[in-house]
Amino acid sequence: FYVLSFKEMQMLVEKEYSIEDTRKDLNRIAEFFKSQPYHEQYIEIAFIQERKLPKWIADEQKIFFIDEDILISEIPKEFHAESLGIIKKGRSIYGGRLIYPVMDVKGDIMGFCGWDKFEQPKYLDSRNHGYKAKATTFYGMEKLSQYYKSNKHVYVVEGIVCCLYLRSIGLQAIALLGSNLSPYVIQILRRFGNKLIVIPDNDVIGKQINSLDNLPAGEHLVKLVKKYLPLAIIIQSIVDKDVDDTRQHKDKELLFKQELYEVANNPYLFYSTIRIR
Repeated sequence: FYVLSFKEMQMLVEKEYSIEDTRKDLNRIAEFFKSQPYHEQYIEIAFIQERKLPKWIADEQKIFFIDEDILISEIPKEFHAESLGIIKKGRSIYGGRLIYPVMDVKGDIMGFCGWDKFEQPKYLDSRNHGYKAKATTFYGMEKLSQYYKSNKHVYVVEGIVCCLYLRSIGLQAIALLGSNLSPYVIQILRRFGNKLIVIPDNDVIGKQINSLDNLPAGEHLVKLVKKYLPLAIIIQSIVDKDVDDTRQHKDKELLFKQELYEVANNPYLFYSTIRIR
């Protein structure tokens, strides 16, 4: 008789275990960790104090923390499947990280992005059945229906914390989870037309793309936006490397926020804290 290989068994399991089933389990994983006795304390320390963001943002985005000392035996067995993305080779790969769930248009969790200030990489993306970060989606899809119906501008940034900071000051924002634009993301963003304001980080793109190493800060994303989203306004912070880090400059933070609002209506004026690209 024929014996299935491990790869064939995995493929068979994935066919029987639908994307909808996966997302139900990912939602349950978030609820499990949010129910832990340390949850509120860690959100206070790692999110409110460290990231300087309000608790209502953490609640709305289903953000949670996984204790670095958690034992595998303390995690329900139904969450041990490696296809769910939180356990690999019998260990918790997100221990000690603040977890930002990435949601689909229905608000169901597609995957996780775990942040640890003291580890490399600082941001660790999960992979599971039906989801691959940076290639198939962006952060903030759960807001798409609301943003499409709104007449307000939509701000597109690279990182999750920049996105959440903009939301905390009343702006509509999503994050690309990097500096690339996939064809899928381009099709979605095109629908916003001239309501789109893209804010690339003001830093040099990673060394892995040698041909772009010497380009100006954020040039890779700027070129993609100009080519595929020609109606979008492109701006950059000249106070610091990204939107969130401008808060380190107390003398310019208030002005930067004011100019963020103004640039939507006057994209061709000169601004003290913003560069028009």
